[in-house]
Amino acid sequence: MQAASYTEKEPGRFRRGQSWKINMFGKNSDIAAPDPQAFRLDLNAHQKLDSHFHIVDQFQVFIAGSGTIGRDDVHLVTVHYADHHTGYGPLIASAQGLSYLTLRSKTDAGLVYLSTPNVRDKLRPTKRRHRTSGAVALSIEPVLRNRTELTIDTVIEEQEGDEGMNVKVLRLGPGMMTHTPDPAEGGGQYLIVLNGSLIYEHQTYKPYSLIFVCSADMAAKVQAGEDGLELMITQFPLEDEWMKSI
Repeated sequence: MQAASYTEKEPGRFRRGQSWKINMFGKNSDIAAPDPQAFRLDLNAHQKLDSHFHIVDQFQVFIAGSGTIGRDDVHLVTVHYADHHTGYGPLIASAQGLSYLTLRSKTDAGLVYLSTPNVRDKLRPTKRRHRTSGAVALSIEPVLRNRTELTIDTVIEEQEGDEGMNVKVLRLGPGMMTHTPDPAEGGGQYLIVLNGSLIYEHQTYKPYSLIFVCSADMAAKVQAGEDGLELMITQFPLEDEWMKSI
């Protein structure tokens, strides 16, 4: 397992083109690699990213601002999943900008626009799963502080053929503890602190800190901080032959 504190990473935000970026795991790369890669991207007002695909599976968690992804409006908090070599978009920010976390179990080699000449030559076999969730509401502070039972909400439900891919939100009151789902059921997990705080291995993690759990790891034991915790778990599908090759 690997952990990244947003509090520690946020001062490293840098300008990248029209956007701003915070690298949480990994770094900018044009070479695919087996290491996890995660970052926050802040799109400028009215910025547009044309339709494209990546060569690795990925989740995007929209956490601030507003906009659209393809035909879907982004109502915070929204989750989007796309298989490798599966086109999506465009991404368009509103006048308030749009911020999201990009989460990958392996490092991507850079986006490929669907307008690229001979783009079909760059495609590889894939199931072309492409899902956008409904809005996830977060608890107000007094409600979160006074939770007495663990609740689990399904944000993206696993469907036939999804091979473990799903998204859930765990809601815990102060000091409550639980184990996350078995990561062996999918191709790895990201744990995202959305609200409150997470205590993991004697360190406190605030929003939007991340923990990456690979499929060979044991299920993570997590504990809510003194304000309670709302924790999102994005689980990748079992790796196909392409993902295994990276």
